Amino acid sequence: MKEPLCVSLLAFIMLVVTDPTGAEGRAEPWRNPDISGTNLQQKMFTLSRYGGGLTLFAPYLDPLGSTSNPATSYPTDSSRPDPTRYYPWTTAPPKGGVSVCLRLITSDTNPSIFTLSPSSTPLSLQVTDGGWYLLRFGSNQLRLRPSIPIWPNIGRGMWTSVCLTVDFTKNVVQMFSNMNMSTRKLLMYGYQWSGEPVINFSGFNGQLTDVQVWDYPLRYKEVLYYMSHGYYGSVQGSLLTWSNIRYSLQGRSLLENSYEWQMKLPVSKKRRGWALKRKVWQDFRQPVI
Repeated sequence: MKEPLCVSLLAFIMLVVTDPTGAEGRAEPWRNPDISGTNLQQKMFTLSRYGGGLTLFAPYLDPLGSTSNPATSYPTDSSRPDPTRYYPWTTAPPKGGVSVCLRLITSDTNPSIFTLSPSSTPLSLQVTDGGWYLLRFGSNQLRLRPSIPIWPNIGRGMWTSVCLTVDFTKNVVQMFSNMNMSTRKLLMYGYQWSGEPVINFSGFNGQLTDVQVWDYPLRYKEVLYYMSHGYYGSVQGSLLTWSNIRYSLQGRSLLENSYEWQMKLPVSKKRRGWALKRKVWQDFRQPVI
């Protein structure tokens, strides 16, 4: 009689441990491992600081009230989940650090660029007067000015490429902008980042593309790869990557083809014909001297 009782008890224990609906075996509600993100390569967002915004988050993360569909599939703004409210972030925080790289175009004087992990341990970056960057997180507030050349062969295109690296082990932070970098600065206070894979953009007018986030501090060579647009080597974010990501647009914001992709598109025959007729008409109206 003891042997069947032991077998039944073992089976009950295994059921409790492996049952996904049980209290101990329930998966975290904000994780959705079956969801794949959107590939935003050759895409850019056009944003407005007046009533517009963008939230990027990991494919497996669900905002409160969302379904299993990607955020891009919601037909109306009223059916979207609230992009500022997420399930509590309970994953153990990364120990190494954090790095954020992105490319933007803006004519704003002092734009607020982004806020990382807004609902748990906010880390925000803003441009101030004189090319200084203001970084706020925890009890730290630092001003960093990228003015030291990184590499002689990196030219400047239409995009402003920005990278921020924070090393929690050494308590060091550094900023990079296009072909320049700042000095490395020591943090005044310790900072425990949650690792929440969410980043908000709502503080500038312009375009945004190629956002990458890592849960460790990038090495100098990796930053160089990003700044050179992949000429010396490619890099891809470990936490958020532009080729596999979810997003939620708020208010006055738009997703469209990047300028580089638009340059590859052929001009339609109708437009070419209209341009030719216009030139002929202008030549005809030129006075004969």
